[in-house]
Amino acid sequence: MVSVLVDNNEVVLHFGLGELMALDRDLGFEVKKVKLGSGLGFLVPKLEEGDVVGLAIMLKAATSRQPYPLKTEAQLESALVYAHETYGSFEAFGKVVIEEMGKHVLTQDLIKKHQKD
Repeated sequence: MVSVLVDNNEVVLHFGLGELMALDRDLGFEVKKVKLGSGLGFLVPKLEEGDVVGLAIMLKAATSRQPYPLKTEAQLESALVYAHETYGSFEAFGKVVIEEMGKHVLTQDLIKKHQKD
């Protein structure tokens, strides 16, 4: 279980279907005003790199169905600061998230595929 502390609330990251669909949408791209999915393929490299924007998108999606979802930029920034202070770097936090995703059935194949590449 991976969690962050925001406004004195522990917020657990969850990688269920709804969260994964939000990640796919938010990390996807737009071509001539048509939003394309397939953003999940970009997630693991962004986590490995400690990409702050990628981490923020992941935090927003992975907490979207939790009792205290991270919705505002201030909440996301607070969560990122907490993660950096707790894990020492954004790259280290990203690796912890990848490790957690490897434990979940819906994300195991994504992690395995990326590790092969």
